[in-house]
Amino acid sequence: MVDWSLLAPDEDARALAETACAQFRSLNGPADMRAAIDGAALAPDGWATLSKGGYLDIGVPEAVGGLGRTIDLVVMLEEAGRSLLAVPLLPAVLASQTQIAAGVHREDYRRSPAGFSTAEGVVEDGRCFVERAHVLGGLDAATFTLVVQGPDRAWISVVDRDADGVEVLERATVIDPSRPVPALRFQGAAAVESRAIALDDLERIMASARVCLAADLVGTAAGALDAAIEHVLQRQQFGQAIGAFQAVKHQLADAYVSVEKARSLTLGAALRLVAGALDDVPTRDCLLANAVAAEAAVQVAARFTQLMGAMGVTFEADCHLFLRRAHQSAGLLGTPDDLFMAAARIERREAR
Repeated sequence: MVDWSLLAPDEDARALAETACAQFRSLNGPADMRAAIDGAALAPDGWATLSKGGYLDIGVPEAVGGLGRTIDLVVMLEEAGRSLLAVPLLPAVLASQTQIAAGVHREDYRRSPAGFSTAEGVVEDGRCFVERAHVLGGLDAATFTLVVQGPDRAWISVVDRDADGVEVLERATVIDPSRPVPALRFQGAAAVESRAIALDDLERIMASARVCLAADLVGTAAGALDAAIEHVLQRQQFGQAIGAFQAVKHQLADAYVSVEKARSLTLGAALRLVAGALDDVPTRDCLLANAVAAEAAVQVAARFTQLMGAMGVTFEADCHLFLRRAHQSAGLLGTPDDLFMAAARIERREAR
């Protein structure tokens, strides 16, 4: 049974969100983003802070040293997105959740930064052959978790950074350098762990990762909305705050609806995953959450930029940071159109 009461996170989840919010804001994500855009390297101490705080264990089964619930993982990632966290928490979570779903997870994988990627290729005799993979968090990762899709099957493989056959093709990340997505080639790189899965099972394996990405995107949208509201309450025009104007109110109301719709879908998808239904409804809901959250993040960040007026095109304004993060994250696991189409195929199949 699905505990729908948790669509409004309980006291424990809210307490975690408050703690995570304070911790993540102390890591100064916007400043790190600006530094990365200017070409500076990110400070390495952020990862140690998250690791010591236990954030990397949240939503992981107790059997492998985890703690907390999936709903806790969702609210934590929303706060990371809201604060524009530059520490590679998201790729580590995507990697661990996909490993867990595929049955190839080990506790020690969570102790170092991890990269995550979906790519086309093959895995033969435990060796990965991928011509080009854009690996989220791939520059400083100790391991890469690859979702390799071949013509008739897929593989979930964990590859060590120092394995023979791993080659960096392109290091630069143009849109949001604080969340690097370098291009790598894997020419027969031996996997530490690998599991072959049927193509029909791939979306089920990816469902938890989609919820995690959706939560991060909801946080980005919510952070942009919060900043937009703060701006329109302070900026004066014609003797009053521009937030008093009906045209501005309507834009913010639309943005609020977008954020709440994406948040509800993400929480609902997480709850369905926990319930463990035997059909593909949880997988469908995870696809929808990913798609709607991606659209919300881009749209709300764009509205924030618009409401900033001429200031919105300056480097000093924060709106471009939210817009960069939203655009880069929105397509990590597929475009919204592709995700809606995949969800529709599942819906048609379930309706028969």
